[in-house]
Amino acid sequence: MDLLSEASNGPRVLTARHISDIPPEINHPINTTLLCHTYSLQPDFASYTAVLKSNAYVIWSLGLLVVLIICVMYVVTLRSALRHWKDSKTSAAIVLAVYPLVASAAFLVTVVPRACILAEAIAQEAVMVAMYHFYFMVIAESGGVNQLVRRSEGSRLETRVLPCCCWPCCILPRPQVQKKSLTWLRYLVLQMPVIQAFIYVIILILWAEDMMLYLNSLIYIIPFVAASILSGVWGVIMCIKTAEAVGAKPKPRFLALQLVLIIVKLQWGITKMLPGMLKLPCHTALHPSVFVNLVQSIVMMLEMLLLSIWAYRLYSVPPGKDADRVQHIVVAVLEDSLSTSDKTKEDKS
Repeated sequence: MDLLSEASNGPRVLTARHISDIPPEINHPINTTLLCHTYSLQPDFASYTAVLKSNAYVIWSLGLLVVLIICVMYVVTLRSALRHWKDSKTSAAIVLAVYPLVASAAFLVTVVPRACILAEAIAQEAVMVAMYHFYFMVIAESGGVNQLVRRSEGSRLETRVLPCCCWPCCILPRPQVQKKSLTWLRYLVLQMPVIQAFIYVIILILWAEDMMLYLNSLIYIIPFVAASILSGVWGVIMCIKTAEAVGAKPKPRFLALQLVLIIVKLQWGITKMLPGMLKLPCHTALHPSVFVNLVQSIVMMLEMLLLSIWAYRLYSVPPGKDADRVQHIVVAVLEDSLSTSDKTKEDKS
C-alpha cells in the first residue's frame, strides 16, 4: 500500500495492529500482576457476585440468618435486663445494641466490599457510644453518684490501672472519690465517641478522595486513635475499680463489651496487614484484601453471636447477685457460730 497516494483520497487514521476493540482478559497474568495487589481496586457488586457465583447467595443467606438471631437475642436480653436496670434503661439498651450493630456492619461488608471502611466506622462508633453508656450503668449499679461518694468514705481513686499501671504512670496522683473526680472520669470516657467520630469523618473523606492517600495517612492517624481509646478505657476501668470497692461487680459485663472493642479494632487491624504478609491466590475481582475482609466479616458475625449469648447470661440476672449471695452466706455462718457458742455456754452452766 502506497501511503502517499492514499493520503490524497482524504484523512485517514493509522493504528497499531495490536490495538483491538475486544477488551483484554481481566484475569490475564499481566493484568493480575498489575491490579491484584492494588488496594484502590475495589470490585463493583456485579464483578464481586460474578466471582463468588452461587457461593454469594449461600454466604449472604447464612450471614443474614446469624444477624437475625443476634437481633432476636438482643430483644430477649433487653427484656430481661430492663427488669434489673430500671434506673438505666436507655444505657442498657444502647450497650446491648452493640452486638447486632457490629454484626450488621460485618454483614454489609460481605455484600458490598467497597463499604468496608464505612462498616468499620459504624462498628467503631457503636462500641465507643456503648462504652460511654456502660459508665452510667456502673454508676447506677453503685447507687448513683451521691451514694457512691458516700459509700466510698473518702477512699482514693485508683489511677494505677490498665493501661496506666506501669512506670512512669506510677507517679499519677490518686484523688479522693468525690463528685468532681467522677465528673472528670465521665469526660474522659465521653471523649472516646466524640474524638473517634471526628477521626472517622476525616478517614472517610480521605478514603473517598483516594485510597492510596488514605493508606499513606494511616500512620499519622493511628496514634490519635490509640490515645483516645486507651485513655477512655482507662477511665472506665478506674470507675469499675471504684464501684467494686463498694460491692458492685460490673467486671464480667465490661469484659463482654471490651471483647467487642478488641475484635473491632485489633482484628480489623490485623486483617488490613494480612494481604501483604500472606501469599494468597490472586484474582482481580476477588484480590487478597477483599477475600480477607470477607473471611474476617464472617468470623466477626459468629463472634458477635457468641458474645450476645454470653451477654444474655450476664444481663438476665440482677447486678451484684454474687456479692449478695456471699453476704448471705457470711451472715448465715456468723449466726450458726453465735448459736453454737450460746449452746456451749448453756451446757457449761
